[in-house]
Amino acid sequence: MLKKTILLILSLATGIGFFAQTGKVTGQILDKVTGESLIGANVMYATGKGTTADFEGNYSLTLPYGEYTLTYSFAGMRPLSKNVTISSKTTVMNVKLAPAMLREVEVTGDIAKERETPVAFTNISPKQLEQELASQDLPMILNSTPGVYATQQGGGDGDARITIRGFSQRNLAVMIDGVPVNDMENGWVYWSNWFGLDMVTSNIQVQRGLGVSKLAVPSVGGTMNIFTKGINQKAELKAKFEIGSNLFQRQSFSYNSGKLKKGWGFSAAFSRKKGLGWADQTYTDGMFFFGKIEKRYKNHLISLSAYGAPQSHGQRSYKRPISVFDSTKAVEAGVSNEAIAYYDTTFGSNYGYKYNEYYGRYNDINGKSILLREKENKYFKPQITLKDFWQVNDKFYMSNILYLSIGKGGGTGVAQGNRLDLKDGILDAQRIYDENRNGDFGPTTDPVYHPTDLKSSRYKYLGVNNHFWLGLLSTGTYKKSEHMSYSGGIDLRTYVAEHYREVNDLIGGDYVLDNNPKGIDYNSASPIRKVGDRVYYNDLGKVNWGGLFGQMEYKKEVWSAFVSASGSVSAYNDVDFFRKKTLDVGDKVLEIGYYDTVTYKGKEYHRNSEGLKTYETGWKSIPGFTIKAGANYLINEFSNIFVNVGYLSNAPKFRYVIDRANNFVNNYKNEKIQAFELGYSYTKKKVAIDVNAYITNWQDRPERIGGLEDDEGEPLSANILMNARHLGAEFEVAYNITKRLTVEGVVSVGDWTWQSKKDSIFFEDIAGNKVEDAFGNVKYVSFDAKGVHVGDAAQTQLGTSIKYNLTRRVYVKARYTWFDRYYSAFEPTSLAGANAGRESWKIPSYGIMDVHVGGSFKFNKKVPVSIRLSILNALNSNYISDAQNNDQYSGQSWNNFDASSATVFFGQGRRFNASIQLKF
Repeated sequence: MLKKTILLILSLATGIGFFAQTGKVTGQILDKVTGESLIGANVMYATGKGTTADFEGNYSLTLPYGEYTLTYSFAGMRPLSKNVTISSKTTVMNVKLAPAMLREVEVTGDIAKERETPVAFTNISPKQLEQELASQDLPMILNSTPGVYATQQGGGDGDARITIRGFSQRNLAVMIDGVPVNDMENGWVYWSNWFGLDMVTSNIQVQRGLGVSKLAVPSVGGTMNIFTKGINQKAELKAKFEIGSNLFQRQSFSYNSGKLKKGWGFSAAFSRKKGLGWADQTYTDGMFFFGKIEKRYKNHLISLSAYGAPQSHGQRSYKRPISVFDSTKAVEAGVSNEAIAYYDTTFGSNYGYKYNEYYGRYNDINGKSILLREKENKYFKPQITLKDFWQVNDKFYMSNILYLSIGKGGGTGVAQGNRLDLKDGILDAQRIYDENRNGDFGPTTDPVYHPTDLKSSRYKYLGVNNHFWLGLLSTGTYKKSEHMSYSGGIDLRTYVAEHYREVNDLIGGDYVLDNNPKGIDYNSASPIRKVGDRVYYNDLGKVNWGGLFGQMEYKKEVWSAFVSASGSVSAYNDVDFFRKKTLDVGDKVLEIGYYDTVTYKGKEYHRNSEGLKTYETGWKSIPGFTIKAGANYLINEFSNIFVNVGYLSNAPKFRYVIDRANNFVNNYKNEKIQAFELGYSYTKKKVAIDVNAYITNWQDRPERIGGLEDDEGEPLSANILMNARHLGAEFEVAYNITKRLTVEGVVSVGDWTWQSKKDSIFFEDIAGNKVEDAFGNVKYVSFDAKGVHVGDAAQTQLGTSIKYNLTRRVYVKARYTWFDRYYSAFEPTSLAGANAGRESWKIPSYGIMDVHVGGSFKFNKKVPVSIRLSILNALNSNYISDAQNNDQYSGQSWNNFDASSATVFFGQGRRFNASIQLKF
């Protein structure tokens, strides 16, 4: 009896133990469209029972073993139910919620979606921005994205550049909330204008290749979409304080209201930064503001936003020979002793990696020490955007975006002197000041200025680049059925850029003579210029753009596909205020300057003649078009494969149609781009793999050459039309080894080569006649770049990152990226004669490790606080980040395609950024 009783007790105890077993279900809740963490999302396993996600979107539930239905919900998102069986210690269940209605990011951004959109893309979430950006320029966080290469160039804050698949940012499309921001004349992106966007970003998506943008934007290499927060995000107030190397400090504040009563919502942000900069005299001083007001009214979402970043920062504008920074590195790179000796005599050597020659000090006549910074950038580009998203009915919606951008500012330099006039490696400011103080007196015959005025031999100028940009984007989308939809719209832009050089500082003198033969103001009574006067050039660049686009999308079960087409017309015109004015006399157009008197058919014409007009090139309109298509197939619930193809006929940019002398450039054609991409993705619980291969052929890619003159001795610019092939493969993997440990890997290998070989290209004038020199010889150029690798970006990229969560709220992350097969930039048309077919100098391969540590906790049990530390280039690698072969600014004449003839920028050394952030 006792034995039976004991057995019964043991059985009951075992049963109780069995039924009492519990396990955890954990995971992260994300926005399906943007990848953003959904802070405060609800997770319910029974009525009134569940938990909420923390401020990184993570949740955890402890439940007895068994089967449950978990319901996930968040304001503005569609609820999602998932069945889960808890039969082990830990079960991971990550989910993504879809928006309940169309949102700004979907309507305006042409955003790619996982397992649906047939393009290669990468999402950067606000969480990653907070953990890894560390107040760098936005492109720098993308260096771990396959096919991407970004550098800070000379080290000036905001001077970053980015390439994707070997294409510079001139040939990428960068958009903020669906609005293009590439410069309308040259395609460049100036990142100093957007430094504070990280405070209000809901998502950054980088699409590699042609992308899915409906606009006829220059997305040859890729598209970068930046989306800001709005009414659909959770209400929150953030305050962030940062300090960093070189006395960097930044204070940032942002607020998002979420959806308020009666459909209102607003966002606001402010940021202020200051610092000395990593390289000598590359200080930064700027602020950022952002405001957005939104209102849901019936079937409309109306949005008004404004943002801008007034700033100034010091720069290093030109690369220098390796030995100038470090002669030991120069020897290691292969620079000859002859070259080192030459550069040492010309510039000096071993100034260190932070070396910057563009500043100097002088004592004025009162003995006051004055710092003269030669290279500075000061700019302010506010943008105002009004949007209306209208859900007309269940099948049709419209998006209308009206935007205005007004840019003011420019960059400085010192004019009229030998660039090599240095003392101890930096600008000899005292010599310039002394020469100006002892310069010639003003001309006594000029009635405007006193004869005791001192003439400056050198002066500081501000190269002004103001612009006015007005645009309208209007799109309509019709959902014909559950599987088929059509969209189309218009893209209209008008852009006027004001370019002139202004006397900024006469450095001890009283005036300067505007007598540069390349930039004389022929409409001025006097060549004398004082501070604030315009000198050297003064013109308006005008660009008008009109585009139509349409797209058809299909989605059914395992298939999704799209076909899109767009057409556009780019129109260019330039007004030159310094060039002689024009007078149309019927059968001829006369050019007449201030002191000119022109006799034509017995009649005299002069500056007061009726009908005289400021010189204009006249409008030149160039059409272009785009055709793209792609399809995605879901192999199973884990795998999908996609393919896309495209053909672009792009109008050449303004700079390839009208030159700096405001003449039409010879030899321009539309650029023709053919692209093909094939990709595969696999996602299953802990593992995500993406692999793709691509080929892009670029025909009639313009390369400008100068130094030419026509038979009358006038300057002549021409384009050499080149062909290039960009071929490559990309691979990325993410593996959640455990709940706490995640490993990521990236491999990108490219084979980007020029495909042009020309025995002779003859230069032609606008009328199509071959151009001859003064001796009657036809001008032409020969070169052989066939198979030579494209320069200016690393063609091999290997990267890995390891993130370990010490606890749910404390992490450490290390990211290492290796760059190789990086050929220095060069002019492909220089591959002539003995240099035919030569490879450019290959920069030594290098790797960079960044380490990020952070933790979160709640202050007073209510206020989430995050503390982060980033150590950038933690191994303090000394590496060359940018290089130019056979640089015309290097002060030497040999043309060797090697380290001896290269100029460089070294990348930034070890530095840190620490921050504390509070959320309310």
